[in-house]
Amino acid sequence: MEVEMEEDEQQQPPRPWVILGRIPRVVPGDAQEAAAAAGDEDAELEADAEHAADFSFPVVLPPRITVMNAFPTAHPDPNNPDKYPYILGVSSDYILLNFGVRPFCGVCFDNRPFQSNLIVVRHFDASGVEQGRPSTGAAERIQLRDGKFAVTSNLESIGILATPNGVQHYIIAELMVDKGCHTVMLVYIFSDSDKWYQEVIPNPLTDVNREWVPSGVVAHREMLWWFDLSWGIISFDPDDGLDVPLLLFHPLPEDSALEMTVPGIHDHRCITESGGELLYVEIIPEGEFGPTVCMWTRTSAGGGNNATIGWDVEHLVTFEEIWNDDTYEETGLPRKVPVLAAVSPSNSDLVYFVLEERLFGVDLLTCTVSEFVDEDYDLVTPWPAPPSCRYVLPWYLPQALAMDPGDLDSADAEQLAEDVQDGLVIDVEEMQEDEIHEEEQMAVDIDDILKEDFLDHGTVSRLRADVTEHFSDKEKDHPGPSQDPGDDAGEGAF
Repeated sequence: MEVEMEEDEQQQPPRPWVILGRIPRVVPGDAQEAAAAAGDEDAELEADAEHAADFSFPVVLPPRITVMNAFPTAHPDPNNPDKYPYILGVSSDYILLNFGVRPFCGVCFDNRPFQSNLIVVRHFDASGVEQGRPSTGAAERIQLRDGKFAVTSNLESIGILATPNGVQHYIIAELMVDKGCHTVMLVYIFSDSDKWYQEVIPNPLTDVNREWVPSGVVAHREMLWWFDLSWGIISFDPDDGLDVPLLLFHPLPEDSALEMTVPGIHDHRCITESGGELLYVEIIPEGEFGPTVCMWTRTSAGGGNNATIGWDVEHLVTFEEIWNDDTYEETGLPRKVPVLAAVSPSNSDLVYFVLEERLFGVDLLTCTVSEFVDEDYDLVTPWPAPPSCRYVLPWYLPQALAMDPGDLDSADAEQLAEDVQDGLVIDVEEMQEDEIHEEEQMAVDIDDILKEDFLDHGTVSRLRADVTEHFSDKEKDHPGPSQDPGDDAGEGAF
């Protein structure tokens, strides 16, 4: 029986995912009025439906970037909306955002206290896509903190973790580490509570006199992992059953630690999860054999012990090998060291880079470019910045946003694919008049996508079939608890 279960898990198709931009596109509140003034009834109806939601999702597949839309109702103060809210973390069922309060914006990376407004996006719905309405999500406002730690200390110290006791539960936590202090502060809240908790915990760092510079948080194996890309990782297991939570420090692979952090460190280092493993990926610009990309997988002590006993080298590839391959030459890109963007969460061999406004995926096993689209990527930022792990992250799509062809024949499935994409995509040309990057356009034509070598009709059909099979197997093997109307139970999936 165990062998059969293992075989079923191995045969389960990969879940659909996207490269999600961390800064949503803020939609002005006058979009509906503009449509009405133009006399476009269809556009007005679409604006009505869309503005009834807090967020919408124009989903596009890698190597493109999916940028979600935030509507006025999502903001804590709709009359003074934050132009640059920021995604702190994701799970398949949730997205955690920070909305700033003037004079701060949600994407403030300064290491200084400021008030934040946390929003969890959930209850995803794609039931109106076939009628031309976009996929949407609802905002759930998190209780404001009070007391001594009422303000956020650092944006990149806050993460979200879906807890194992059901798809409707999560924990949000911030870790505060002060140089020279032998204790740290953990501030957290559960989804079924309106109270923030504070815990004083022994400092797990090997050198308390060294500056801890938060670089981000990742959820992995039902734990939160805070990382300083110049030094190491701190892990927290909210379900360890201890009276005082235990924090563990995990150093980076040998010779990877720096004396201190450096500007732009996110451009060439990242810590992420793929295939159930925690990965550390680094671009080494001056390796022994020239510019190199190296990937390590973390090795745990096991047996309930979460300590790290080592890092195994998964890939060690020179860019010379990639540049010399015909697939790279066909992109027309120069032989320059790119920026590290993301790793596929379902295939650790597939790493995404960015160079000269182009995103492309490289199979590190074969040193070939496996995904490439010859067009500028779509990314919202308050300043010029490439899509490093600081500005994008992988996101497994919730079931409600996944494509399901049902029992359609191939012709009907292709037509539905076009209808779906038309419903998911929003023409934002008029919305962006007050944005810094007025030239950006988010509308994507499904026909153009299907013409690309790496995303033909067969690829889309296989993706849609994989989605159906994955979630059917998941529901059959692991039936979840009953859900209230509007919960992300998948009944509204098309």
